[in-house]
Amino acid sequence: MLFLSRNLFKSPILNRFFVLPVVFCPLGAQEAGQALTESQAVARALARPEWQALTQLPAKQTEGAALEARNWLSPGVAWSRERFNGIQPDNREDTFMLSQSFDISGRRWARRDAALRREEGGKAESEQRVAGVVAQVREAFYEVLVARERLTRLEGSISRVGRFQERVDRLHQAGEMSGLDRGRVRREVELLRGREVVERARRLQAEARLASILGGGPGTPQGNLLPEPLATLESYVAEQPNAPATRMAQAQEAAAQADAKAARRWLPELQLGLGVKRWQEAGLSGSGNVFSMGFTFPAPGRVKAARVKGEAEARAASAQARLQREQDGAELCALWQSTVDLRASAERMATEALAGSDRVEIALDAAFAAGEVDLLGRLDGARNLLEAELAALDQAHAARRTRIALDRMLGKVNP
Repeated sequence: MLFLSRNLFKSPILNRFFVLPVVFCPLGAQEAGQALTESQAVARALARPEWQALTQLPAKQTEGAALEARNWLSPGVAWSRERFNGIQPDNREDTFMLSQSFDISGRRWARRDAALRREEGGKAESEQRVAGVVAQVREAFYEVLVARERLTRLEGSISRVGRFQERVDRLHQAGEMSGLDRGRVRREVELLRGREVVERARRLQAEARLASILGGGPGTPQGNLLPEPLATLESYVAEQPNAPATRMAQAQEAAAQADAKAARRWLPELQLGLGVKRWQEAGLSGSGNVFSMGFTFPAPGRVKAARVKGEAEARAASAQARLQREQDGAELCALWQSTVDLRASAERMATEALAGSDRVEIALDAAFAAGEVDLLGRLDGARNLLEAELAALDQAHAARRTRIALDRMLGKVNP
């Protein structure tokens, strides 16, 4: 928490340069414990083996499927023995055969292409999961920041109303203030203390959530609640084709089309075999070579069923990709505009609500002493000051959450 003298706010020039840093300053700079920045929190989370295992799962799964699709069809080894009993018993033939299947229709290559496309999609999904983890860390990080700052503002309000309570107590002892008015002030202080307990619990919950994500004590988060100014909308639109979600939809579309292409292939599968035959008959024995060739014909009904299914899945994947692009484009523009508007609003609210808070308090005290404002008006002024401060913080927090959602949508991992 930063403590500033009231004299700082008497100069308009100083107000202009000191208001926003006071509102969105590093909140833990003066507190005990090691400082934790946003980038450090993200790096700690991504270094945990648990998050690495969860984020890399789609990439590893599709990589394994692609490796399997690159391999040849599995060969076969067979051994057979034929024994004959008749006039000359103990006649037998032994055959050792090595067989291999060959795809002459092109189904295997089309399925291999589908597996490679899914591998690309798996990598994009892993990147999207990493961006999701980063967004989760950043949301938890700024939840701690805003909880700490809200508690600080509430403690400041309790201090202001507490000083006014002391003044009312002195007036009551002097017989210039009724016991009813004194009770109103005391109830106001108790209400503020009750809200302080709620805000303290919110801060503890936020710190516990951040610690669970990072795998240990988070330290003292410090940073600016208000997000940095955004680049132009055109630059964000230009980044969207490389976003993980866009690349994943494109990969799924290409994989579905490759599967549909494989389903349309109807040529049989060729099987070639090469081996050795040994025979024994009437005390004589010999050996020779064996060559075999066969075809495995797919059933016409299964070919038609696979083709219908594959074409339907390809059309659905193409439609899904188009809808995803349209939805992402609209959401990107909305998030960008929302972030710009919320940030500008938060700056205005901070300037209006916090720049003159000390001056307003002094003016309220002077008006109360002069009889221009009654007790209820004085308490209402204190409440308005507090609500304005909290509203400015909530507006800045909303701008930060929207910025995080925008970065997550584009797959950014560097805050």
